[in-house]
Amino acid sequence: MESAKSKPKYRNPMKKPVSVTMEHVLLALRETNEDREIRIRSLFDFFDNSSLGFLDYAQIEKGLASLQIPPEYKYARDLFRVCDANRDGRVDYQEFRRYIDAKELELYRIFQAIDVAHNGCILPEELWEALVKAGM
Repeated sequence: MESAKSKPKYRNPMKKPVSVTMEHVLLALRETNEDREIRIRSLFDFFDNSSLGFLDYAQIEKGLASLQIPPEYKYARDLFRVCDANRDGRVDYQEFRRYIDAKELELYRIFQAIDVAHNGCILPEELWEALVKAGM
C-alpha cells in the first residue's frame, strides 16, 4: 500500500475534468450567441421547408436525405425520437434547440478528450490513441 508521503502532491491540471458549458463551445466555434442562434434557426428552417413551425418525421427524413444521410442511419431515427420530448409527433423549435445544444456539448467533450495537449487541434497521435482506447 502506498503511503500518503509517496503520492504526488499536485495533480496535472490538464487531467482534471472540466465542466463544459455552452460558453466553451461558443469560444471554440468563434461564434456569438446571436451567430449561433441564427445558425440553429437556419438549420431548423432548412428542415421546416414548408414553414409549419414544427418538424415531423417526414420533414426530418426529407432534410436528412437532401444532406445525403440515409433515413435508416442511427442519427436520423434518434433525431426525431430525442427531439420530440413531449411525444406529440412534432418537433418544435425549442425541442430542436435543446437537441442541438446537447449534441454540440457532447461533441465538444469528445473533442476535449481527444485533444490531450489542449491546443485546440487534434494531432494524429492523439487521434490514434483515442481510436486505440475505443477499441478500433
